[in-house]
Amino acid sequence: MAGGQEVTGTRDEHHDLISTLYHLLKGASVSEQYLRDAEAAGDQELAQLFRDWQEEQRNLAERAKNLLGARMMNARGRAAKGPARKGPTRDVKGPTNATVRSGGGPGDDAVDEQSKESFPASDAPATY
Repeated sequence: MAGGQEVTGTRDEHHDLISTLYHLLKGASVSEQYLRDAEAAGDQELAQLFRDWQEEQRNLAERAKNLLGARMMNARGRAAKGPARKGPTRDVKGPTNATVRSGGGPGDDAVDEQSKESFPASDAPATY
């Protein structure tokens, strides 16, 4: 995304990471519908493909979330002790969950699972 920093005010690699995370989570959500369609058609081979795809999307999304969280914490540390930064900044208030694995738990229903996988937070889960 050449020149994107001037438009968004966000470093290109940060924008790319956030965009990648969004698309991974969206892919995991979409794969759920495809999985249901394959199961409804009785095509177990296709259903397994969609399960595998969904698992890969979720695993990569988890990596991206952890990487983004770590970079946000590093940026906050540099801002607190480093020279003044150019452009607008925003301090993170309170603790963050950068080191916490997110995702659903065994007791979560489909809405809980979708909510935890949704990014950005303002997007409603796809199965409402």
